[in-house]
Amino acid sequence: MASKVHVRTQILIAGGFILLAILIGRLADLQLLQHAHFMDIAEAQRKRAADLQPHRGTIYVRDGKGGDIFPVASNKSGWIVYAVPRNMKDPRSVADTLAPALVQFRERQDQRKRDIIQQTGQNDFLSLHPSPSPEPSESLPGEQAGPSPSSSPEPVDQIIASIAEDLFNKFDQKQDPYEPILRPYEILDDDLLHFLQEKNLAGIVLEQQEVRAYPEGSLFAHGVGYVGFDGTARTGRYGIEGYFDDILKGDLGFLSGERGGTGKIIGVAANEFRPAQDGTDIVLTIDRVVQAFAEQELKTGVEKYGADRGSIVVMNPKTGAVVAMATFPTFDPNTYYAVRDAKVQTNPIVSDSFEPGSILKPVIMAGAINDSLATPDTTFVDNGPVRVGKYTINTFDGKHYGVQTMTNTLEQSNNIGMVWVAQKMGSERMYDYLRRFGIGERTGIELDGETQTNLTEPQRWSDAQQATTAFGQGMVVTPIQALNAIDVIANNGMLMQPHIVSSLRSSSGDVQEIAPTTVRQVITQDTASKVSAMMVSVIENGVARSARVPGYYLAGKTGTAQVADPETGKYSTSNKIITFAGFGPVPDPQFSILIKLDNPYGLSFASGTAAPMFRNLAEKLLTYYQVPPSYDASAVQPKFQVP
Repeated sequence: MASKVHVRTQILIAGGFILLAILIGRLADLQLLQHAHFMDIAEAQRKRAADLQPHRGTIYVRDGKGGDIFPVASNKSGWIVYAVPRNMKDPRSVADTLAPALVQFRERQDQRKRDIIQQTGQNDFLSLHPSPSPEPSESLPGEQAGPSPSSSPEPVDQIIASIAEDLFNKFDQKQDPYEPILRPYEILDDDLLHFLQEKNLAGIVLEQQEVRAYPEGSLFAHGVGYVGFDGTARTGRYGIEGYFDDILKGDLGFLSGERGGTGKIIGVAANEFRPAQDGTDIVLTIDRVVQAFAEQELKTGVEKYGADRGSIVVMNPKTGAVVAMATFPTFDPNTYYAVRDAKVQTNPIVSDSFEPGSILKPVIMAGAINDSLATPDTTFVDNGPVRVGKYTINTFDGKHYGVQTMTNTLEQSNNIGMVWVAQKMGSERMYDYLRRFGIGERTGIELDGETQTNLTEPQRWSDAQQATTAFGQGMVVTPIQALNAIDVIANNGMLMQPHIVSSLRSSSGDVQEIAPTTVRQVITQDTASKVSAMMVSVIENGVARSARVPGYYLAGKTGTAQVADPETGKYSTSNKIITFAGFGPVPDPQFSILIKLDNPYGLSFASGTAAPMFRNLAEKLLTYYQVPPSYDASAVQPKFQVP
């Protein structure tokens, strides 16, 4: 019996030594081999480093003639939600409770997207230009791939069960400190916020943060741009938000210090603090009232004439300031992801190049008059189509009028007359004037995505290219380039740099006013005056009578250009671009306008589409600017004559 007890005692002692050895080994592993790892954890628990977020700068437009400013991009408070699975005791219950609410949230979001696409005119545009959405990313719970046309909708119960299972798989991770529930750009609506506040689900965190807001919705959307996400980092995209992202976003602050047991920073510990630097506010040259005029006229025109897309630019020709800039269809930067076609968000006024057609004729004519190669009264004979190289060039309507002046050439938009001008000037001279008018170079306007257009060197021009360039075919411009070139004529021959920023206001209170920039004198004041009068005659006596506003002398030029087919390399037989460029009143222009319609329906010409749109907008601007009439519209007026 005693021997059995002795054996048991020895076994227990041996077992104790073995257990002690295991514990010592584990302790050595923790203290020595994994010392650095646990010290890092301890250090992370003792220290806190917090990025202090700056406020993004506000973007303002002018609110009417009084000089007041109004925000078109600002900041507001919004709620986000995410999950902390390690704080969930019952992830299955949380997933089952959250799934139905998340499905309802997705349904509301989808309906809102459909409404915005309808309101911003995207439906027809999307069917013509299908392309990926602006920010594709992996799906999240609550996002189901839409059924194919031939399949029947999945029952709601099955959708909820599927989402609940997805959520449970995310939540059933005991050590997971973070799982997203919504996309970075998605903010809780009131229904989902109230639901989550009421349920107070364990491991579901609600957090308030500053988000970007656009109080005017789609107003000036293409000029403002929006704040999107690069991964989880906010970044400005397109327009002012993209171009000035670095100064708008400001600089992060930093706070680092010892933390005590309560979690508060220990005041006597070694701390580092750098305050956040808020972003710069930007005041634009855009007039909110004129912008609204332009957007309404454009929407009406695009829908009335069945155009794929349209744009309007309004400028002050004396300063180069952009007063309005509109494109339709448009988008709402508050829900910029409510776009199935990323092209809708690009600003065609600065990014799209096109063959300008006949709106370029006054520019070429100005060069010829400036170099004394022609006058408004110089004549040529139009006896019919002319042969240039292997091409036959005709008038737009096939009509011919015999002896014609240079003024008649612009009045009737006569291509044959412009070929005569081109042959007088020669390729080198034409090229030089185009460059002096700013064609073939970026304007430098402060907007993201301006396209660099190219102008072929004159030694490479064929006789046909020399001829077609004179009436705006075979070379390209952007809309902002085209109007800025016309503004040279309106501004006594001076080229200004287009600009859209009026002032920059730093968070410290410093204000930097942006002065107009003169680029160069292109033509003489006398030449500009003569060509301006010729353009007035286009409206008073020529093909653009539908642009006429009684009581005022307005200058203008129609344009109808063919569009190259990228597949064949030849001009399309169906697509076209319609434009009208003008300014007024002459001789003291207060505004300039360019209207561009992409492929309006049917056999449309600018005289019946863009020209009346110009008239409608000009009437509003003349009233808004309180411009007195040039003459008594009720009295009989003699036919306008170019001085």
